[in-house]
Amino acid sequence: MVARLPNVRHPRSFYDVFTVVAAAVAIIGLVLAVRYGSVIRLEMAVFMAIVFVWVGWAIGRILERSEPQSNGGHSERGRRRKL
Repeated sequence: MVARLPNVRHPRSFYDVFTVVAAAVAIIGLVLAVRYGSVIRLEMAVFMAIVFVWVGWAIGRILERSEPQSNGGHSERGRRRKL
């Protein structure tokens, strides 16, 4: 089995999102275990906020890309149904 690295710029699956979030949590845990101060906590909060914004963008991009595949490439928006 060949493992691939997560793609941050062009996420293709929820594997990418999960891996980035897991890495961010591990980094935050490591930094807070080594150094613990008010400035460090603020930096980690900003870092986690950036990660959450990226997660929202990545999930939106993944779902946007999967929508045409799920309905055979046809968009239901703007089409009138024939009776």
